[in-house]
Amino acid sequence: MLNFTKSPKLLAALALLSFEMAATRNARAAEASAHVTEVGYGRHYGIGLMVGDPTGISAKAWIGETNAIDAGVGDYGFGYRGGCFRDAAGRPVCDRGWGDRTLSVHVDYLWQSKIARFPAAQLDWHVGAGARTLFYSAPCAADCWALGGRVPFGLDLAFARPDFLEIFLEIAPAVYVVPAAFFAFDGGLGARAYF
Repeated sequence: MLNFTKSPKLLAALALLSFEMAATRNARAAEASAHVTEVGYGRHYGIGLMVGDPTGISAKAWIGETNAIDAGVGDYGFGYRGGCFRDAAGRPVCDRGWGDRTLSVHVDYLWQSKIARFPAAQLDWHVGAGARTLFYSAPCAADCWALGGRVPFGLDLAFARPDFLEIFLEIAPAVYVVPAAFFAFDGGLGARAYF
C-alpha cells in the first residue's frame, strides 16, 4: 500500500496528472461547442448533388481538421464547345457537342480554411489537387476517354441550423493529357448533407 504522506512527489505528480486530464477534457468540450456547424467537426462524411459541369453526385470525407477528399460522378458536356483538334497520332478529336452523353469521374485532395464565422453560418474556402476522367459515349475511335489533372478552388458555406448542410461553389481548371492534351474548366454549385 502506498503512503502518500511519505511520498509528496508522487502525490504532486498524481494531482498534476488529474489536473491535466480535466483541463484537456474541458478544452476539447469548449472547442467542440465553439464551432458554428458540425460539418467537418462532428460529421465527417457528406453526400449530395452538384449542378454545372459535371452535373451529378458529390461526396466529401474529412480526413483531418483542414483536409478532405472529395469525389464526383456525373454528366459532363452541356452545349457545343466548338471545334476539333488532332491528338499526338494525328487523329481528329472533336467536341462532343449538345446531346452526347459523357460520364465524368473526379477525385480531389482538398485543403480547407475558415474565412468567416457568423452566428448562423461559417464560410470557408478550399483549394486542392486531383484527377478527372471523362468517358465519352459518342462515336469514337481511340479517344473514348480522357484523363487529366485538375486544381479545384471554391467556397463552402455550412450552417448552424441545419448543422448537417453544406453548400459549395467551385471552379476547377483542368489539363487533360491522355489521349490528347487540352485545357478545360469544370465548375458548379452543389449541396451536401453530412452524417
